[in-house]
Amino acid sequence: MSSPTSPGAAGSIPAPPPSALVAPPSAGERVRTQLSRLRPSTAHLVDAGFTVVLVGLALVGFRTTFFGLGWLWVGLAGLVIGVLVAHVTATFRAPGVLTLLAIAAAYLLLGGPLAVREDLIAGFIPSGETFATLVHMAVPGWKELLTALPPVDSEGPYMALPFLFALVGGSLTYGVARRWTGAVTALVAPVVLLVASIVLGTLTPAGVLLQGALFALVAIGWTALRSNRNRPALQNGAGRATRAVTTAALLAVATVGGFFVGPMLPGADPADRTVIRTGLQPPFDVTQYSSPLAGFRQYTEPNGSELFDKTLLTVKGLPAGVPVRIAALDSYDDFVWGAGNVANLGTGEDPEGTSFRKVGSHIAAEGAGDPVTATVGVPAGGYSDVWLPTFGTVTGLDFGGSRGDQLADDLRFNVDTNTGVLPEKLQAGDTYTVSALAQKVDAALPEDVDVADGTVVDSQDLTFIDDKISPWTERVDGQWQKVVAVAKAMQDGAYTDGGAPGDYQNVFLPGHSLRRMTQFMKATQLAGNDEQYASALALAANRLGVPARVVLGAEPDATGAIKGKDVHAWVEVATSNGSWQPIYWKQFVPDRNKKPQQLIQKSEEKKTGAQVPPPAANNPPSVLQGPDQAQNATQLKNPPKDDKNPLDPDNWPDWLRWLIFFVVVPLLVLLVVYGAIRLAKWLRRRRRRTTGATASRVSGGWREVVDTARDLRMPLPVKGTRLEQARALEEHVYGPPLAKPSPVVDGALMGAPVPAHGPLPPSADTEPLSTTGGDVPTRQSLALVPLAAAANGHVFDVAEPTPEEVEAFWDDVETARKRIRSGQSFWQKLRGDVSLRTFRDHLPTGSGLGPALARTSRQQGRPQQPTRRGKATKAGIGTTAPTSGDAGRRGGSRRGSGSTSNASNSTKGDA
Repeated sequence: MSSPTSPGAAGSIPAPPPSALVAPPSAGERVRTQLSRLRPSTAHLVDAGFTVVLVGLALVGFRTTFFGLGWLWVGLAGLVIGVLVAHVTATFRAPGVLTLLAIAAAYLLLGGPLAVREDLIAGFIPSGETFATLVHMAVPGWKELLTALPPVDSEGPYMALPFLFALVGGSLTYGVARRWTGAVTALVAPVVLLVASIVLGTLTPAGVLLQGALFALVAIGWTALRSNRNRPALQNGAGRATRAVTTAALLAVATVGGFFVGPMLPGADPADRTVIRTGLQPPFDVTQYSSPLAGFRQYTEPNGSELFDKTLLTVKGLPAGVPVRIAALDSYDDFVWGAGNVANLGTGEDPEGTSFRKVGSHIAAEGAGDPVTATVGVPAGGYSDVWLPTFGTVTGLDFGGSRGDQLADDLRFNVDTNTGVLPEKLQAGDTYTVSALAQKVDAALPEDVDVADGTVVDSQDLTFIDDKISPWTERVDGQWQKVVAVAKAMQDGAYTDGGAPGDYQNVFLPGHSLRRMTQFMKATQLAGNDEQYASALALAANRLGVPARVVLGAEPDATGAIKGKDVHAWVEVATSNGSWQPIYWKQFVPDRNKKPQQLIQKSEEKKTGAQVPPPAANNPPSVLQGPDQAQNATQLKNPPKDDKNPLDPDNWPDWLRWLIFFVVVPLLVLLVVYGAIRLAKWLRRRRRRTTGATASRVSGGWREVVDTARDLRMPLPVKGTRLEQARALEEHVYGPPLAKPSPVVDGALMGAPVPAHGPLPPSADTEPLSTTGGDVPTRQSLALVPLAAAANGHVFDVAEPTPEEVEAFWDDVETARKRIRSGQSFWQKLRGDVSLRTFRDHLPTGSGLGPALARTSRQQGRPQQPTRRGKATKAGIGTTAPTSGDAGRRGGSRRGSGSTSNASNSTKGDA
């Protein structure tokens, strides 16, 4: 019996290669192999360190925007996560789309438990409300942060913004450093982040030295380090010393410039800073709400609202003698005192104060007084209005109750007037805690106050006051002394709330319009309540050239309750140091028991005629002052229609805006870029196939095959011939050629010839993707070697190929391209589609389009073109000329070279 491996055995089976005897790796080994790739190298750790430092310095810009240090820890957490995401995606060469998706997933999954920390399931699992909050903060949250009054609390939804800022910044900076070798390219992202943190900040610099000099030092050092890493040393390391000296000199110059020259440059003054916050007009309009002073009669008696003896608010913890402020009114439009959208600090029609903005539980404000913390509650049937009662200079607000979160989110506050607005109004059961610097009501006015100059109203229409204030102030020197003299003179008047129905006091009407003030000041005896006296005193002070405003408030009783009879109005006068000196109601309003004289009022009635009070109506709104007055009045008569444009993004829900701007729009941009790259490659392929001589079109066909492989990042020999490139691609896809089996017969040497009746091993150059009918495995092939040989035959022959042969060759090119791409995964094909490496010409390695064109063009044979390899042949190529068999192939090729099989059967040479 013959051995199965003997040459005479029919259907002998060759011995398996050694690689077939090795067991494939297990799943665990494959996982460990992939995880081992994540171990960072020294260069990766260095880049990650510089990324953390630079993005952390850019993050410092939020220091003046947020209160405390909670934002810093949240931002650092996002920074570390962003670096890790970029490291994983860069290690496995994931496409940019996957990196963006990974960043979005990290933000949605980790932003809740790490940053927002609200509406979580079991304390760490994000809920639907958490996702909605994160999406909302990512889209319009930046605008809300810019309209909020800094510093904002380092808790709640706003914490998602520094987390997102550091997450995107860390992943972008480190990802660019990993994927691109340019020394300066890695600095683009951190510089953009630094500029963004400055323009999104406040007028107060967050850290000049940190974000200026230190950032520049770190950036220059990183650039020098990456430059040395990517560029070899000159003359066996001789150039490293020169680079080190240059780097040290640049760092020294940057240090001197940052610390000494920088503060003297134009724009270094914080007052000259320009940030987005200063130019952004907050959307909240406080003039839509009626003036609380116009409704003062509802707190008096007799009145149909019956609030005189009813408890409106309860205050616990407020020292006795500290008044509660309901609203500060600094705008007068000849009808009512109202609150303007921007606090009027004494500049007439051009106010320069702050607007009503969203605030957190901490408010950055300074003022005189002692720190006081008190809790305000609303009993059943009590106070219900949009104006938030506070006291003193407010430094903190914390809402409680079932509506605490809603009220905190709806609150808009003005730190210049210490006035808060709640669009949803306070209701029974609402409570909130106020922290403030408060002062008690003084029994007497100070003797001297350095008041400011100017007005908050137009004093040209106040000439009717002159007849009263002139005799009151003619013997007094000093602006403050004149205001005090007017206040004391007003105390000689009478107090009236209009009286009961049918009473003689009905002639005294409510209101404080210009007409009502004229009647009040021209009467023989001043008569009115806090509304008329406070309005008249404020107008008189502005007529004297002293900025003054009206404040509506109350003084709690001994139990902390505030009833309608405790509500009062007083005046505040601006001082030269920017504060406001109050003149309380006790210092200019007559005693309640001092009623107007009946005989005098009858005499006044004969002069002016009896006046019938108008029917009860809603309080008039606080109308805008100045040029906007007519527009506001028109809007009140003809309120705008609630016609929401469906094409306006502001009318879309948050989830739709997030979906469109963060998902649909980026995908459309990526599709446009993808389509543009594919179109450019199609146009290049069409130009190669249809433009130029037929031999050049054949060369273009092979370059198309090479470009397809280069886009897929397949290795190609530098300056290799077509046959060398074809074999390299074959080996890259299917491995090295299989060794021919050499049976050993009766002790014969290895490599003995196979018997004639035995199966022959297939040739890698001639056998396509197929197997023989026997048991011997065949080698799969891309059939690129025959295609390369056909290209050589067409290009190197003296005669030009016919157009039919060119078209047949290009058909084989398209088939070869499909075979090359067929073995690639979807992501590899996608990466090849968007690759731009084949558009880079004249590469140093000689693998660009320019060198490839020069090596395969007929023009190289001309005398003016030097050859690259060997002696020039008649074909003009600096390589070995085709053999006689190749030259003779032209006839057969012209007859049927349209297929790669015909070309391969007659090709022996290698160009």
